[in-house]
Amino acid sequence: MSKSWSDLERHSIREAIDLWHRIGGEEFISRTRFKESNRYVVVDRGQIISSKPLLAMAFQLQFGCDQDGPPRLSGGDQTRAILNKRGYELVDTYGETSQPTEVPLVTIDVQSDTNLWWVNQSTNFALVYADGTLWAAAKGRNGQQVAHWQNLEKVRPGDLVIHYSRPEIRAVSRVATMPTSSYPPDGYGDVAADTPGILVLTSPLHARRVPRESALQFLDNGVGPLTNEGGLRNGYLFPLNRDNALEIFHLMDANTAFEDLPPVDLGISLEAGQLGPTDNYAITRVRAEQRFLRRQQLRRWGGLCALCGQKLPDELLVAAHIKPRWACSDEERMDIVNISMLTCMFGCDALFELGYVVVSDNGTIECGSKPSHLIRDRLTPVVGRPCQAHTRESREYFSWHRKHHLANRES
Repeated sequence: MSKSWSDLERHSIREAIDLWHRIGGEEFISRTRFKESNRYVVVDRGQIISSKPLLAMAFQLQFGCDQDGPPRLSGGDQTRAILNKRGYELVDTYGETSQPTEVPLVTIDVQSDTNLWWVNQSTNFALVYADGTLWAAAKGRNGQQVAHWQNLEKVRPGDLVIHYSRPEIRAVSRVATMPTSSYPPDGYGDVAADTPGILVLTSPLHARRVPRESALQFLDNGVGPLTNEGGLRNGYLFPLNRDNALEIFHLMDANTAFEDLPPVDLGISLEAGQLGPTDNYAITRVRAEQRFLRRQQLRRWGGLCALCGQKLPDELLVAAHIKPRWACSDEERMDIVNISMLTCMFGCDALFELGYVVVSDNGTIECGSKPSHLIRDRLTPVVGRPCQAHTRESREYFSWHRKHHLANRES
């Protein structure tokens, strides 16, 4: 009895997706009779998977037929119905198309040691570009090393990144921080929240859409993001030839300047108080981290100050480290959700940072390490309140802060 698409089971689609990640899109598609889907795709672990080849492979895996075996697919509507019924969302990459808009001409500084990168992003582009995050899992599902993810460990402050999200180039950013261990930030929800990975923060430079066909003509086949046949590789981050990248910048209405900036001290701390007065990228790194942590907390808590509880405009709230980075272990630095909180610029930020207030183990705000009679009026609205950011996950960070400042008072 012949099988139909109605007989396809969800686990077979999962097996096919895993196979895509193992062997890559080019090899995967070659094993089916369908071509690459340019419009309708499935997004998994940050990668775009062609929908028709995916269904064909799932059918082959389940029923053991050869590449001519799967039934025909009439189009996107049928493909969507099959996937949706089995719990997979089909994404229309043409939902947004290139629109000619007036964009001010910008100048992008390119130093002699600047590396250039191409990143393939999915439907999460708008969120993660605004946040300034590049994140990849440390290892694949089966514990294997994945080269295009490992490339993220090679980027350095000052490097430039061209962002591609089907069907076009979207923007350019500059790398602001060294790679650091991190669990996935917002925008990478297709992996488990406790997945170890590598995080790099970027500063958005220039958003300008360029159609895929216009850009690919300046790239070399078999190099960086291109396959030997001239198509885009299935992967995340790839190095770019400098001359090719400069041509793409010109397509994006961006000038390039080649005057070197001051040297980058890659070992400098992210703590603002330890920055050198001329360390251009160190300042950028601090701003990038502050912006990133602040946006993470705004999404989590809204516009509420964790100490005084006031709901305020976003621009009046800052991301305060509960336990400073210099005191954190590598694992604690990965805990980007719980290591910081929102505090307001009307005094709460300074009260906490300087130890005038601390948070008890039960989450109550208490007087801290310094004489408080001169600022009693400032403390009264805060002391005794529950701290909104105090949770089971953040309790140890608040405990460190309290013990640190109380020890300073006693010494």
